[in-house]
Amino acid sequence: MVEAKIEGAIKDIQDYISKLETKLAKAEGEIVKAKDAASQLKGEKSSAALKLKQMEDEMSELSSVYEELRGRKDVEIDIQEVMKLYVILTEQVLDGSSHIKILTLLHGAKQNMTKGELSKATGILPAATLRAIFELRNNGLVTYDENNETTKLVRRLWD
Repeated sequence: MVEAKIEGAIKDIQDYISKLETKLAKAEGEIVKAKDAASQLKGEKSSAALKLKQMEDEMSELSSVYEELRGRKDVEIDIQEVMKLYVILTEQVLDGSSHIKILTLLHGAKQNMTKGELSKATGILPAATLRAIFELRNNGLVTYDENNETTKLVRRLWD
């Protein structure tokens, strides 16, 4: 009788240890996934920093050209044309950023778009689209309704 109770207790302890080992393995797997995701985000961050540096360099160059041309009386500069050139440089030369793609889409005929529509139209992953929407929202360029996932342009920057 005592042996049966001891064997039962040992079996319960072994079952408990087995469950803990399973939980441990699952937690280790989640840690590996989280580390992979963090590594990927670090790579994206460095890539974004490089693109930002390139855009700043291009913008600096455009600004110097604008200042040079502004000093001339015989040359008329249209700021919208400069912005269009900037958009083309960002989208085509610098491989386009999600922010510019989203703003360009919202400047089209449709000023309200869902996150899904923006993701499909830009070809950007939904998570990256959402991150770009939040960054644009934090800078006051768009509004985002989290209930129906709709993004709206605050004001048109160009026609």
